[in-house]
Amino acid sequence: MFDFLIVAAFGVLGLLGHVARKKKWLEWLLRLIIFGFFSTESFTYSNRGPDLIFNQWASGILLGMSVSTLLLLFIPIRRIFSVFFTGLDCIFSGQIFRQLLKKTTSWQEFFQSQKIFVPSSIPHMIGLFVYISTFFYLSSSTDPATFEFPALPIPIPLPLAQLLSYNGLGLVLLSFCGIGIFVTRHPKEACARLGWVKPTKKQVVIGISLIFFTFLYDYSWSIFTHRLGGQDLASKLSSYNAGTFSVVGGFAPSVILALATALCAGIGEETLIRGALQPVFGIFPAALLHGMLHGQFGHAPVFIVLVTLWSACMGIVRRYTNTTTTIIGHAGFNFLTTFLFAYNP
Repeated sequence: MFDFLIVAAFGVLGLLGHVARKKKWLEWLLRLIIFGFFSTESFTYSNRGPDLIFNQWASGILLGMSVSTLLLLFIPIRRIFSVFFTGLDCIFSGQIFRQLLKKTTSWQEFFQSQKIFVPSSIPHMIGLFVYISTFFYLSSSTDPATFEFPALPIPIPLPLAQLLSYNGLGLVLLSFCGIGIFVTRHPKEACARLGWVKPTKKQVVIGISLIFFTFLYDYSWSIFTHRLGGQDLASKLSSYNAGTFSVVGGFAPSVILALATALCAGIGEETLIRGALQPVFGIFPAALLHGMLHGQFGHAPVFIVLVTLWSACMGIVRRYTNTTTTIIGHAGFNFLTTFLFAYNP
């Protein structure tokens, strides 16, 4: 419930960011709210307790979040973010290599045409605030000292209520609020902006192919992690997932849980990461946040890398197709794997 409230609060900020485009007083109110977060973070850092003082990682994360929150209020800093996000996206999308080969336009015109993050946009500023806050908050629960010898937490069966409220409905609502539904975009325009479009036959085939690609990718990583640090991480992850998606009741409940996981996590995560965030921040920053959102892997950072790289591949597909295509691949893989973990007679 707490996670859903945070998601809802971010959604409200996103909507207000779009309203603020025509109301200057609201823009300054939002700036004041962000400055309030900076002040709170700075006060917490300057008055940190013994646990935080001796935990250099958590202390550094808090300082980084505080400084980043303050800097994003200044448009020259947001211009730097814009150049960074655009350049990085040009590399991951392959557009920069196309420009190098063909040179159809000048470099200035090329980067202007590829520009994604708009420094003067208040909704983009709010989006950056949400990104920074989420990224640093999730980073604080990740211990880099365990990168080579990670350990997974005790698996806890995933309640359907969490899937529906947070992973599913919550992320979808956040996405639609973030792109300004009913404020700057009508529902059809909002769906188009998020990449919710009817896929072509070719795109359906691509989506199904992503399911097989993900299985192959997952299997390749299991080989890598199998002997990492002398630990059988592939078996640990399998055991963790089996415990998380365990059900009692046989075939039918397993299908229900698998469908819920596929629809909620697949649609929710793809809509937020690929639909809402990627067009603003680019392929890799969105993929990195996707990896960090898998908080259960905070105790095993190597799996955050696994999710991030896979998410970047999905982002490249989204760049040249639509979000619906990646939803097919993501939801399809989630359905099959969740069913195999849940239905384990």
